[in-house]
Amino acid sequence: MSPLVSIPLISSASSPTKPLILLIDGHSLAFRSYFAFAKGRDGGLRTKSGIPTSVSYGFLKALLEVMEAEKPQYVAIAFDLSEKTFRHEADDTYKAGRAETPEDFIPDLANLQELLLALNLPILTAANYEADDVIGTLARRASADGFQVKVLSGDRDLFQLVDPEATTKVLYLSTVYGKGTPPPREFGVEQVKEKMGILPSQIVDYKALCGDSSDNIPGVKGIGDKTAVQLLTTYGSLEKVYESLDQIKGAVRQKLEAGKDDARHSQWMAQIHLDVPLEVDWESCRLRDFDETAVNELLEKLEFRTFLNRIQKVHRQFSDTQGEASSDDSVPVEQKATPSPQY
Repeated sequence: MSPLVSIPLISSASSPTKPLILLIDGHSLAFRSYFAFAKGRDGGLRTKSGIPTSVSYGFLKALLEVMEAEKPQYVAIAFDLSEKTFRHEADDTYKAGRAETPEDFIPDLANLQELLLALNLPILTAANYEADDVIGTLARRASADGFQVKVLSGDRDLFQLVDPEATTKVLYLSTVYGKGTPPPREFGVEQVKEKMGILPSQIVDYKALCGDSSDNIPGVKGIGDKTAVQLLTTYGSLEKVYESLDQIKGAVRQKLEAGKDDARHSQWMAQIHLDVPLEVDWESCRLRDFDETAVNELLEKLEFRTFLNRIQKVHRQFSDTQGEASSDDSVPVEQKATPSPQY
């Protein structure tokens, strides 16, 4: 992929709305797809020849539903790499205690990624970073360059990307698996406040105070989510909480004093980096035509015949989007930032 130099945008003269880019948290959706079926009575989906397909089926189903509903002009899918990241280098207990990746998840994910590439959907990764950091970097750049951004994920960490200007929102995946799963819910500032009790800009400080067991981020020992919300509602930020210790009484103050270093460390660990050195341009993320025969062969291999008609419908959407974008304007984009994260 070429470095960022210019971005083709839909002309404001021909479109009253901003072009929409859909950023997909690949591993979040993949694992949710896996567990939606793997925990069922049959132990997951497989073809007649035994190929595991829970990940591929659930991911593709959700992807098509969201694309049909949102009709984005641009799409990018970020995945984690198997290697450790700068967070692991800073803290070797990061994500410790997580279960090993299920054995049948790995070939299923490989088949999914082969299918996504056949659909000409870009898969983005970055060495030493997580998918969240890739998504955060893309969201910030896209928002600055005139896009409406929507992030598809089941990870509340990404709520920190939601902005007051409503240029970036999160399509939050339901925690309900199986039949009757509701569609993703769109989260702006008010929806984050309703669910979490805090603003998107306070998500990092919230995790600094009460931690995150799923990532093994410690937070301040003894400070739970309700106390964290109360502190941030009263004082606004982690910095203001510590500046106001003389106003905080009893055990909470003692816990904060004892856990100050853990709070600062957890704050740094929870912060999504927005300056990942990616070499990608928006043109590579624009929906493009694809080889329908090649895609159909992969669908047949995975016994996804029910998707054929829907894929053809999306194929037409891709072609229509390509036609609309043919008269797009190009605007300059700020050059990529490449500083290495430090702790």
